[in-house]
Amino acid sequence: MKRMITMGSALVALTMLFPACQEKSDPFSTKEYTDLVINEVSAHDDRDGVDTWVEIVNNSQQDKDISKLSLYLTDEYFDGRQIASFEGKTLKAGERLIVATTDEALNTGISSAADFSVVLGMAPDKGIVDKFERADMGRLSVPGSYQRIPDLTGEWQRTPAASKGYENRVLTLENTKPNAIWLWSSHSAEWIENDGAIMKRMKELGYDHVLLNFSAFETASKIKTTTKFLEMAAQTGIMVHVWMQAFYQGGWVSPVIDAENRYDQALFDKIVAEAKSYVEDYGAQGIHLDYIRFGGTAHKHNPSQEITAVGAVTECCRQVREGIDAVGDNIVLSAAMMAENSAAYYYGQDPAKMGKYVDVFMPMIYRYHAGSVKYGDNWCKQMSRLFTTVTDAQVWAGITSYEYDGNSVKSLPAERIREDAEVFLDTDCTGLVLFRYALGDFPDVNNLWN
Repeated sequence: MKRMITMGSALVALTMLFPACQEKSDPFSTKEYTDLVINEVSAHDDRDGVDTWVEIVNNSQQDKDISKLSLYLTDEYFDGRQIASFEGKTLKAGERLIVATTDEALNTGISSAADFSVVLGMAPDKGIVDKFERADMGRLSVPGSYQRIPDLTGEWQRTPAASKGYENRVLTLENTKPNAIWLWSSHSAEWIENDGAIMKRMKELGYDHVLLNFSAFETASKIKTTTKFLEMAAQTGIMVHVWMQAFYQGGWVSPVIDAENRYDQALFDKIVAEAKSYVEDYGAQGIHLDYIRFGGTAHKHNPSQEITAVGAVTECCRQVREGIDAVGDNIVLSAAMMAENSAAYYYGQDPAKMGKYVDVFMPMIYRYHAGSVKYGDNWCKQMSRLFTTVTDAQVWAGITSYEYDGNSVKSLPAERIREDAEVFLDTDCTGLVLFRYALGDFPDVNNLWN
C-alpha cells in the first residue's frame, strides 16, 4: 500500500530540507538607544579661547553601551564628518557626557555663526539616534548654548548661559520670584566667595534678580570676577540684569539736539551697542536702564511736535529693545523711573509710551529723604499707581533699605524693610526692588507676592 503524502506533511518535509530564512537584524537599528539624547550644544569655534562642547545624556534607567555611535557634523566646511567616537564607552543611567574640544574628545570645533547640524548615530545619515540643527536659531552669546528646554525632553532654545553638566533651564519673569536688588560692582566679588555663600543666601531669601552695575565690566580684572559671578548666578537660579546709565555718563547728556531738531542717534547707537555687548559677549539676561531720562530739564528740549523729550526717551527704549532682541532670546528690559506726578514734563518719562518696549518698570518710590523726611503709606501707593494704571508692563516698587537720621544714612532692620514692602500689596505692583545691597538687613520675601 502506497503511503499518502498530504500537503501538510509535504510542507513539514520542505521545512526540514530548507529551514526558513531568519529575518536579518538591522545593523542600523536604534531601538537599544531609546532615551539617549543630544541635550546641549555650545558652539564657539569662531571665537578664540572659548570652548566648544556637546552634552549627551542617557535619559533612561539602564546603562547604555554606545560603542557603535559617533557624532557627525555638517556645516559649511564638512558634510557628515565624524567629530567624536564613543568606541568602548558605556553611558550610565542618567549620566551626562560632555565631549569637548579642550580635551580633544571632540576633534573639530563648531561655530554658531552659521547654520550646522550635529547627528548622534551610527553614520551621518543612518542609524540616527538624535539630531540638532542650528538653522535660524541665531549666534550664541559667549557663555551661551543651545539647550533642550525643559531639560532632556523639550524644544531647542538659544540661551544666554550654558548649563554644562547640570539641568537645563532658562530663567524668565514667569519662573522667578519678582524680587530684585541693586548691586554695586564693588560687592560682586564677595557674593561669589566661599562657593557663593552670599549669593545662595540671597536666593534663599527670595531675591531672584540682581541689577549689577555696569562698572563690573570696565577692566579685565573686574570682568574676570563678573564672568564668574554670571556663571554662578545662572547655576544658583538668579537672573542678572546689567544696570546701565543711559543719559548720565559722568554728566547729563541730552538725547535731543535742539538746534538741529533731531534726536542724538549717535548717543542711541552707543547705548544700544553697550546693551547688546552685555547680552552677546557676557550672557546678561536683562538690561536695566537707569537715568533713562533728563535731569529735570525735559521741558526745555521740545524743538518741534515731532522731536520731543518724551519722544527721545521712548525712542531710546525702542532701539534698545530691538537691539537686544537681535542678539538674545527672552532678554528682560527694565527701567528705573522717577516717582513723580510731573515726570513727563521734567524727565521725559511717559510709562504709557515706554511700556510698549519695557518689560518691567521699577519706580524709585523712596519714602525716606535727608533731614529725616518720611512719606506716608498713601503717598507710596499713589506713586505706584502712576505706573500700574497706564501700562501692562510689570511694576516692581523700588524702595530703600535705609532711612535718614538727619542727613546721615541709617540701615534698616529686616522687619522694617518688610513692612515698607508690604505697603504695596494692595496696589497693582507685582514685585520689589531694594536699593541697595550692603545697606540694611534684607528680609525673607519668598511669600511676599504669594
